[in-house]
Amino acid sequence: MLDINYIIQALDKTILEKQIGFQNLKDVEGIILLKNQKKLLGSYLYVGSYSDGLRLLKTCPFTAPVTMFLSAEDVNNTALSSCGQHNVIISTLDLIDIYNRINLVLQNYRHWTSSLMKALCTGQKLPQIVNMASEMIRSQIFVLNSGYKVIAGSQFLYFEEPLSRELDKNNWLSYESSLLLSNPRHIKEQSDRYKLITQGGFQYHLYEIKHHSCVLATVFLAENPQSKGIDLKNLLIELSNTITNFLLNDQEAVLEQNALCAAFIKDIVEEKLAEPVEIQNRIRFLPNPLEAFCCVVLITFDPVQLPDPPFSYIMQQLEEIFVHTNMAVYQNDIVILHTQEGRPQASMDFDYEKLDELLKRYHAYAGVSNASRHRVRIRTMYMIASATIRLGRALRRESLPERIFSYEDYSMYYIVDLCAKQYMEDHHHDDLIYLIHPSIIKICRYDASHKTNLRDVLFFYLLCGCSLNRTAQIMYMHRNTVLNKLNKINEIAEIPLEDGYTQQRMIMSCLIMRYYEDYMHMTIRL
Repeated sequence: MLDINYIIQALDKTILEKQIGFQNLKDVEGIILLKNQKKLLGSYLYVGSYSDGLRLLKTCPFTAPVTMFLSAEDVNNTALSSCGQHNVIISTLDLIDIYNRINLVLQNYRHWTSSLMKALCTGQKLPQIVNMASEMIRSQIFVLNSGYKVIAGSQFLYFEEPLSRELDKNNWLSYESSLLLSNPRHIKEQSDRYKLITQGGFQYHLYEIKHHSCVLATVFLAENPQSKGIDLKNLLIELSNTITNFLLNDQEAVLEQNALCAAFIKDIVEEKLAEPVEIQNRIRFLPNPLEAFCCVVLITFDPVQLPDPPFSYIMQQLEEIFVHTNMAVYQNDIVILHTQEGRPQASMDFDYEKLDELLKRYHAYAGVSNASRHRVRIRTMYMIASATIRLGRALRRESLPERIFSYEDYSMYYIVDLCAKQYMEDHHHDDLIYLIHPSIIKICRYDASHKTNLRDVLFFYLLCGCSLNRTAQIMYMHRNTVLNKLNKINEIAEIPLEDGYTQQRMIMSCLIMRYYEDYMHMTIRL
């Protein structure tokens, strides 16, 4: 639909005065010169002198509001009174110049819209239509999905410009580049779904295609510096309306499946879905089938470093790691139902290194639950993954900047966490000293008064199967130093460390101490 501003731009700096009563010019049939009309019609654009235009506005009956472009060459100055719902634009140009400029704009617009319509009617595909539009205005055009990945794009780059070069080379925009398109400092104009961005000496026109408030795609147009006098904004809007027809047909089913996945995760976590038969029935509607073993990978973001995560963009990249996997956003986290056919061994079968790189980029952390065949336990796996992140972030060693926390690495802390919560609920206090072996308390007292680390040495010695060499390696100590410290521990503890039950008791006591200090941020009252 032709916008009045599309024509006004052609007159640019020649406009003295204007009053706009309506924006959209429906079904414009042509241009008529004002003379002595008895009636004015809303389906035509009128060009005339200033005096003729004002006279006819007062004397002619109207079937609809009209649009007039008036030349001020017959008056010394203009002073428009209220023109009601009409569009009246006063220009310093003469009648012929006004007529020619408006006629050229109309011809360009009609050529654009008729070409798009012809492409639709002849069954051309989206890439062909984007290429045709790009060639007509000699500017790069790309249709990007919600993750800034190319759905269709220009076959040629008509001029050198960095973002188009990146899209042409990689088939998607990096996160850093996508931030440029949302930075308020670079936004020159914004209205509804349209944005004009100025960056690095180039101008970018963007238009969001939405369906039920969901962004299906963004049409990206890099403006050719030679394209002066062309109203790319309105041409882009017309093109976007055409592209919408293609995307709605292809994307509606995908959107529906994504909504079903999000609803499934929400209902199962919030215990609105608990019966095995009902769970199995809902699983049938997920976008991707579940294989034999399922685990939950929960990704959470640092609210200080990244308060507003670009979920669609990140999920697009996660699909490169978790191929054909169901995922959705729940309570500002990304929940992934990762499945595999074979029984997991030490880890699941996704690329941990690639995931770690992505997590670093977006200031995020991942918790990986254990895997199960039982779909009814998906909620349990979600809770375990959530607790694993929570405990992992608090208890990880600073020398090991982990971002992926696997449940097996923190399973004992999770047991301590559950016990501590029940202990505090039953006993109405948080003094966990009563759960700790007395010898550990004695060692902690010695550490506190002598500034030593005997408790840590004992903990890692027991975890290493009582191996002096492995303990020395993990703690970056000489073997003899570890041996001397163990002798001191035996002297303080006064119990044999060779007994298996005692070793387990000591390990659990050390875990409780660390949980209390590093997770609860409290000090045991020794």
